[in-house]
Amino acid sequence: MNKKLILKILSFILLFALIWGLIWAYSISRIVKKNSKNSSLKSQQAIVKNIIVTETKDEKKYWEFYAKSGSYTSENNKLQLNDIIGNFYDKEGQVIVSFKSDKGTYDELSKKVILTGDNLFVGKDSSRLHADELIWQGQDKDILANGNVQFIQQNKLVTKSNKAVFNSTLTNFKIMDNAKVKIYADEKTKKKYTKF
Repeated sequence: MNKKLILKILSFILLFALIWGLIWAYSISRIVKKNSKNSSLKSQQAIVKNIIVTETKDEKKYWEFYAKSGSYTSENNKLQLNDIIGNFYDKEGQVIVSFKSDKGTYDELSKKVILTGDNLFVGKDSSRLHADELIWQGQDKDILANGNVQFIQQNKLVTKSNKAVFNSTLTNFKIMDNAKVKIYADEKTKKKYTKF
């Protein structure tokens, strides 16, 4: 074969490969665009068991919790959790509040933890907070309590209300909406009027 014929054949093969590559790239990009418009592919969900979630900043732990099960949805960036126990930490890394809850959600964007069901927070001074819903928004923000709020401090002060706001260490608080406050002299009297 002469060189011109070989050159023409190679040029034809190269041109054919180039055209085929362009057609293939166009069809792949159409599939990707079509799939990105499909809402079912935008929302991914994962089911998890025995999960530990920790939030840290500058190598300091802000909070951590363990849940027996849960699920994550990418569409709303929320983690749904069941049977939760955990701790919230101060800036020095000391536990300021421990908690347990039936259910909860963690929002990745707002960093908000919402606990629902049978909730119990215990402060480092052994104060106890019980409510149907507890909202933790960070170390420097208040804890919001809603529904059947009961707070016991130093086993003598008992408050009951429908709503309350606590600082992150459970040392300062404001009770609202059908609020009652009682101070007890002994443990026997206190047990008669409280869940604990």
